[in-house]
Formats: sequence, structure tokens, C-alpha cells
Amino acid sequence: MISLVGIRKLFSLLRVEKQLLLMSDHAHSISPEVYIRTKCRQLPFFECLINERWTFEGMASLLISRRMPSGKIIVGFYLVDIYCLGVKDSGFKFAIEQYEYRDFISHFSANERIIIPCDLSLAHDIIYGAIDYADELGFKPHPSFALTEYILDPDLIDIRIDEIEFGHNGKPLYTKGPGDNSAKILATLRRVVGEGNFEYILDADDFYEDE
Repeated sequence: MISLVGIRKLFSLLRVEKQLLLMSDHAHSISPEVYIRTKCRQLPFFECLINERWTFEGMASLLISRRMPSGKIIVGFYLVDIYCLGVKDSGFKFAIEQYEYRDFISHFSANERIIIPCDLSLAHDIIYGAIDYADELGFKPHPSFALTEYILDPDLIDIRIDEIEFGHNGKPLYTKGPGDNSAKILATLRRVVGEGNFEYILDADDFYEDE
């Protein structure tokens, strides 16, 4: 199963880099956040990648990038739980050179197993379909998605969104990750879908069906 601890460490590094960028980069007349909100959807897509075994692991790690007029890259990262919680986390790297982007991809792939090219529409189907499924269960996207959604284009959602299986064997399956409030999540599932209608894993060696 995908390493959530490794992903969280990667996100911590990304957020430190973002703070350093905000403090030291005076070349941009507007902040990265404002640029992403107001201009990112006007940029051409550069690349879209996903972890190879997302359908088996129930957790999709998506990297979606756009190319700025200067040739620099904006890349968004999305950790998507297709079994239960939807968008668990997201982040971005702003205005990086293409060689920096390739280094980042290599580092990411080394930490999170094999990543492969992904069709843009399929990526959007995964993200927005998981958001809709999680919403039915009482869960909202991670707060960071309020910004990183502007790297996406909801118009790319297509009919394949109905072909993706959200949940596991017809039920929500919650797998505990770093920083999760498991008690609150399980309480929400019991309240929304009811006893016996979901499964959960609190430890790698455990599997529970709520009764």
C-alpha cells in the first residue's frame, strides 16, 4: 500500500519551499497564490502523471502541471483517497525550471513507486469523482484544494467519471493515515452511512467491518 508517511514528508518540504519563495522571490509582481487563482487556467497543460497502482491501492497520487509563458512550470500535487475521504491533501510548486521539475518528478517517483502518464480527463474524473463520493459520506476536500483546484480545469471531466469505482466492494473503506482524526472520521461514517455499511483499517495488519 502507498506510503502516506512518505507523502506527508514530501508535502512538508513543499510548504517550506513555498515559504522561502514568498520571502525571497521579488521577480513576480503578484504572489504565487494570486497568480494561480487568476492566471493558471489560461496556461497550457504540460504533463499529467499518476501512481501506477492507484486502482489497487485506493490512493491516487496525481501530478498535474502547466507551462508559464517563460517556460517555467507550475505543478500541482493531489493525494486522492478513492475509497473514502476524497482529496486528503494537495500542494504546488510555482515557477520552477524544467530541470527542477524533472528532478522533482524523479524524487517523487523514488518515494512513491512507479508513476506513469495519465490522461488529463481521467485525472480530473478521479479527483472530482472522489470529491463527490466523499461529500456523500460527509467529508470535504483538504483546505489546500481551495487554491490548487485552480491548476485544474473542471471542464475536462467526462463520462468516464461514472466508470470509476469509488469505495471498495460497494462500501466506503477508511484507511488511517498520518494526522487523521480517526475517531471523528469513524463517527461521521457511522452517522452518515450507518453501522455495518463501511469498513476500516487502523493498522496495516488490521481490517475491520463495522457492525
